[in-house]
Amino acid sequence: MANPGILPNLNVANVYTTLSNATIYTDKVRLATGNTAITYNVYAVALQSGPAAGNIGNATPVGNLYTANPQIPPYNIKDVYVGAGNKMTVVGSNWTATEVGTATSALSGVIGQGS
Repeated sequence: MANPGILPNLNVANVYTTLSNATIYTDKVRLATGNTAITYNVYAVALQSGPAAGNIGNATPVGNLYTANPQIPPYNIKDVYVGAGNKMTVVGSNWTATEVGTATSALSGVIGQGS
């Protein structure tokens, strides 16, 4: 893909105009807003439990990463870390989301799932 010289040259995958609990296939999503603000959230499919829980290596579903949905103002572009395999929801209108970057795994820290 040719780099227009405005944004960093990253590998580009899918482009979306709607995302509702949709699986993301790269580590980052570039959100570009039009004339309205949007909010978003990321649903982690699994995270490794910590040693204090005595569950090292076990996948633990955690749900939404943010307690309050982050907002992106109108006419703005923001790269958001999602993690390949996690899910994303975007609320608002007149926006696009583009998968960018590489694709590691949302389960890479879980023993037997990419480690």
